[in-house]
Amino acid sequence: MENETVKLLDGGITEGQLNKWKHNYKRVVKLSVEDDGGVTLFAYFKKPTIAIRSAVLQASKMDEFKALEVLFKNCYLGGDQDIEEEDDLRLNITTSFSDFIQPKPVKIEVL
Repeated sequence: MENETVKLLDGGITEGQLNKWKHNYKRVVKLSVEDDGGVTLFAYFKKPTIAIRSAVLQASKMDEFKALEVLFKNCYLGGDQDIEEEDDLRLNITTSFSDFIQPKPVKIEVL
């Protein structure tokens, strides 16, 4: 029996894992950040549900950093392990994800 080599995508995930996330969560967001050595690291997030947004909002009333941790723990799917382990990387990438998921402008027209 031959050993098959599994091709890894950015962040050390497999195509099968990415497809599973897309199936389960419909929308997957990939973010990248450079570490202090200039290496590009990747993280994958799912879109937060209303319940997750509510938990983030509640946490933000007490501590903005705690709110980002709530967002990370509930929406992070996987990626480079350094992002999980290093506070600065996790903070930077989660802040960018938070900015990305902010409500979009809505056009209102009174008829």
